[in-house]
Amino acid sequence: MKMDIESNYTLTEGLTAAERTADTYYTASVDHASGNCAAFFVSLGTYATSFVATVQYSDDDSSFTDEDDTTYGNEVSLTLTAAGSGTLNVPNPRARYSRVKVVVGGTNTFSVTNILGPKRFIDA
Repeated sequence: MKMDIESNYTLTEGLTAAERTADTYYTASVDHASGNCAAFFVSLGTYATSFVATVQYSDDDSSFTDEDDTTYGNEVSLTLTAAGSGTLNVPNPRARYSRVKVVVGGTNTFSVTNILGPKRFIDA
């Protein structure tokens, strides 16, 4: 069994680095059937006004609900007030799929990287 990071975790671009205007944006989802946990790395390059990232969950990868309960040990939201970065960790997913919803109040430049793992099955 391979024990290296590349074999055990999947990294994908949830939202590519770009300048975005006031709106709501969603990352690509991660499928917990492939990996136990997830983390979402948020990088905010330029900050204009409000920036809030919230974890969402879904059983069907279509209808998502905001995570609002910390009793599962998941980080439910991240508010940034200046350029910088942060992480949303989902060690105990509430459903099969997780993603991040980002609400920005002005023109901000940011990206989100999805990390899924450890994988449930590893290629030999």
